[in-house]
Amino acid sequence: MYDEKCLLRIGSNIKLLRSVRQLNQHQLAERLGISQTHLSNIEHNNVLVSLKLLVRSANVLGCTLETLLDRKAAAEWAQAHDAEADEQAAGAESERVTETAAAETDEQEQYSLEEVRLLLKLLQIQRNICSYR
Repeated sequence: MYDEKCLLRIGSNIKLLRSVRQLNQHQLAERLGISQTHLSNIEHNNVLVSLKLLVRSANVLGCTLETLLDRKAAAEWAQAHDAEADEQAAGAESERVTETAAAETDEQEQYSLEEVRLLLKLLQIQRNICSYR
């Protein structure tokens, strides 16, 4: 079950995953089709994030929606990708990893119907919380 507090962590999770992918805000914002200012506001949890932008972020960063929503999943993803970066620095399979990363960025990641339903439910909860403020 999801806790509403995960909505407050989306921005910091995006920032963590962006840094692991060694992208600056401008580069990620460009790939997402948004301004750098808007990305900064997302990373600082100053604005709401649409489902469309969450899906696009997951696709560009090469992760699942769960990774964007859950701090522990984001940390595990970052750790796994840090290990990959270390291998690249050592020269191990650098050409194959680069090609795979490019292919991951270009491919549309598929999400299960259950993932989309849960995310929509979270967004509805977030909308309700914001309307009470």
